[in-house]
Amino acid sequence: MKTKSLLFGILVGGIAGSTIALLTAPKSGQDLKRTLYANSQKVKDALITLKTESNEVKNQIIEVSKESASILKDVTKDIQTSIEAWKKDIEPNKAKIYDELKNIESTLEQLEKMVKK
Repeated sequence: MKTKSLLFGILVGGIAGSTIALLTAPKSGQDLKRTLYANSQKVKDALITLKTESNEVKNQIIEVSKESASILKDVTKDIQTSIEAWKKDIEPNKAKIYDELKNIESTLEQLEKMVKK
């Protein structure tokens, strides 16, 4: 929608500018016709160039989107693999920490009993 509006604006602006320039310039009918034809060719060329470039940009955006999706999938898989490996690596340490916490609790309970006596 925005591209169509932009193209329409460029077209209308080019036509309006050309028309005003031609009508305000003191020229003969033959010169005016030549100038109108030359300016219309310039506008056509500009529109063709704009269309070509906008298609190239569209195609580049599509290509980048496809590449990004592929890369994102790969990165997501790598992150999931890393998280799983990390979980496996910390499992023994997790058990040791849990055992140490139990030992600390029992030691604290024994100290509390000794202090109460």
